Amino acid sequence: MLIDANIFLELELVQAKSEDCRAFLYNVARGKLKAIVTDFTLDSVALAMESRGSSAKDIRKFFTSLLFYKGLQLYNLDLKGRVLATEKMEKEKLDFDDATSIEVMKRLKINEIVSFDRDFDKVQGISRIEPGAAISRS
Repeated sequence: MLIDANIFLELELVQAKSEDCRAFLYNVARGKLKAIVTDFTLDSVALAMESRGSSAKDIRKFFTSLLFYKGLQLYNLDLKGRVLATEKMEKEKLDFDDATSIEVMKRLKINEIVSFDRDFDKVQGISRIEPGAAISRS
């Protein structure tokens, strides 16, 4: 399963569903769940944290914590993938962030994304699940 940026942001910015995200990410960190995140997603999280007032130290702490996630794999999207994502933007009427996620999912033959973003619900062949549902299936 792929992890969307909003799962990390919900926790980092202590928003309404942060406890569900904490529990889900704890399972990924311990290796009980296997998940993938893209480099673009992590950069998006850092930029959102910065724009909401997080310090460099907070952002560094976020990145450092991910180094110890046993069940997390990082996927680096290449330039061709970014070009293909722009095609998905047009075809699926998605923003660039979501389109990059769809491109990575296609490449890795993944059909599930852990996300609160309902835009994924309209993409054929993709199942959006929320953190609680992901935990209950483990």
